[in-house]
Amino acid sequence: MARKRTRPALAGLAAVIAGGLVAAGVVLTTERSGDDPAPGSGPTATTATGAAEAPDEVTVTIPREGPDLPGADVLDQCRSSSRQVVARYETAALGEVVLQCGTSAQGYEHIRVRHTRDWQDVVAGHGSRDWDDAMLTAVQTALGSPRDGYPVDAGDGKVCFAAPVRFDDGSRPDDEPFVTVIVSATTDRVITAYPTRDDGC
Repeated sequence: MARKRTRPALAGLAAVIAGGLVAAGVVLTTERSGDDPAPGSGPTATTATGAAEAPDEVTVTIPREGPDLPGADVLDQCRSSSRQVVARYETAALGEVVLQCGTSAQGYEHIRVRHTRDWQDVVAGHGSRDWDDAMLTAVQTALGSPRDGYPVDAGDGKVCFAAPVRFDDGSRPDDEPFVTVIVSATTDRVITAYPTRDDGC
């Protein structure tokens, strides 16, 4: 059951620092990439490997091996409803945010159609994880532990989160070492998430 919350004005979102986040039980850390806007730097976070990050070094850490996310059982339900929830995230700025199966305009389906190749490029040569394993990990970290100054108003009722990305062996994606996540502030749904070359919205 969703809890009631007071939503900060979009103009004030840049001052909000996100708290912890839970997405399908997976621990992630993210950096920002570019197809949509991205955030800056933030509070101390724990990476997937358990190492503490410096306060200005909130990073999405993508494990190179691990479970298939979100899993066939979750995605099979997308055949019957675009509103089926793929993952839930807790944010300080917006409260609970969901990634739904979605459509070509928002959610997992939008990301699959528009950004699969982008995420495949991120994980190529970095272990056995699928593109959506990397994407879900990045979204979880960016939403739950955004960098200082994020999220920011992206206009049209949208909020932008961003973070840098690396793998659990310390390496970073070659061409797009950041992630950008765009969320609707009116529906609390993830619209898109894509890797980018820089870390701004």
